[in-house]
Amino acid sequence: MDLKPVSPFVQDEFAAYEKLRPIYMSEGHFLNQFLWENYYHTRYMTDDLALYLVIRLTDGSNSLPGNSLSSHGFFAPLCRESDLPEVFSRMERFSIDCFHEPLRIFLADSRMIDILTEKNCLGGYTITPQRDSFDYLYDAEKLRNLSGKIMHKKKNLVNSFLKTYEGRFSYETLGIKNIKEIKAFHQKWLDERRIYDKYNCIDDEEEGIYRLFGNCQSIRCKMGGVRIDGELRAYTIGSYCPDTHMAIIHVEKADVNFRGLYNYINQQFILHEFPDALLVNREDDLGQENLRQAKLSYRPVRLEEKFIISDFSTSLS
Repeated sequence: MDLKPVSPFVQDEFAAYEKLRPIYMSEGHFLNQFLWENYYHTRYMTDDLALYLVIRLTDGSNSLPGNSLSSHGFFAPLCRESDLPEVFSRMERFSIDCFHEPLRIFLADSRMIDILTEKNCLGGYTITPQRDSFDYLYDAEKLRNLSGKIMHKKKNLVNSFLKTYEGRFSYETLGIKNIKEIKAFHQKWLDERRIYDKYNCIDDEEEGIYRLFGNCQSIRCKMGGVRIDGELRAYTIGSYCPDTHMAIIHVEKADVNFRGLYNYINQQFILHEFPDALLVNREDDLGQENLRQAKLSYRPVRLEEKFIISDFSTSLS
């Protein structure tokens, strides 16, 4: 099996495998893998059962504990639930035969863990939850309407923004024609946020976003932004999984000097770009406490848990 890059031209191949079982974590979808290919050095391969995501861990991949220089691992495979035991067995053999390393699977979802446990596949393996990587899943309608007591503070922030900047702001669906100004805004935002980069990943995120900007004609995604006094002050990028009716928010950047702007673009993006979504995945918090509190404050319907499956007892002599 050939290891291939996650290029703009393989999204249809990914989509065919994504349909094989419901996957609610962001790493199970093409755009997430495309954006983070450089950070995880991701390559993929396929066979008659699955699409396998192979990663190469370096000292820079700090968000995945237990790594060592130039070691390898997998993300959760894209396959049918019924095929997970056989696919797991193939991953074991591939890891030993090709990488000469014991199998490690990073960011396996809880459904995968349950199935492999039921089929007695995980004897001798250690299963470790990775809280910093849990995704936040929300009721899409609640994000659109900000209805109910729980969302009262969020609605007040949006109303305050509307009142403060009345006549000065606009939401806009963005596209190829806006790439130059999105880049300019993104660079400014990036320079102000490096101090919060717990996992040293912000430059790799930037590279992934710039790759997306350069290939947005080919990649299926949605982009939206908010202008204040004609100047772009926030933008966001998302994708949609029709099989789970789930929108995934991959990128959201806003100027924090405008109170309520994050809340406003959060609401408007779902309203305008994902009217059919039932769920919204706003990805993980990377262990950043302020981001964790912000995401929890929107009261997710659940956290999509992720685990590391590791076997360091296998003899490779």
